[in-house]
Amino acid sequence: GPLAVPGAYTAKLMVDGKSQTAPLTLLPDPRVKASQADLEAQLALSLQIRDDITRLTGLVTGLRSVRQQLRARNEALDGNGRAASLVKASEALIAKLDALESKMHNPEAQVTYDILARNGTKLYSRISPLLDWVSDGDGAPAQGMREVYALQKKELDQHEGELKALVSTDLAAINDAAAKLGIGYVVVK
Repeated sequence: GPLAVPGAYTAKLMVDGKSQTAPLTLLPDPRVKASQADLEAQLALSLQIRDDITRLTGLVTGLRSVRQQLRARNEALDGNGRAASLVKASEALIAKLDALESKMHNPEAQVTYDILARNGTKLYSRISPLLDWVSDGDGAPAQGMREVYALQKKELDQHEGELKALVSTDLAAINDAAAKLGIGYVVVK
């Protein structure tokens, strides 16, 4: 995570269920000429970006869970004529989930070069370095960094909205169809 800004803190050490606390004063790096306000602005933006990376990772994890459950159920229903329309609807949703995941990051990347080479960089590959650039600076984030982050946050919000829509419409319809057939439903984590 991002570095703490200079200031007064309390350090807490826990060993064998016992805790000790002590005051800690974090002094500024004498090489850095940034003001306290600039360092606090840097920390605030770094924490926002970090939280959005966590949110993005959670969206991908949830998406993958839904897709995995759909695939597993489809495999279990292979050859079941009663469930053919359910399997077909599930396959359509899987395709939509694949398309959405490929907007969030490059799921097929094996090495760093793949991230850049296959259909351009995706959100995760752009927002992660932004966190490094903001956190590693020696002062307040530049306006350009703020503007880039605002665009990336907007993109993340759109992806999250798209996933929520797929869950509330497509997946809900699939779960309703499964319930009518007496088949287990897909759980969203």
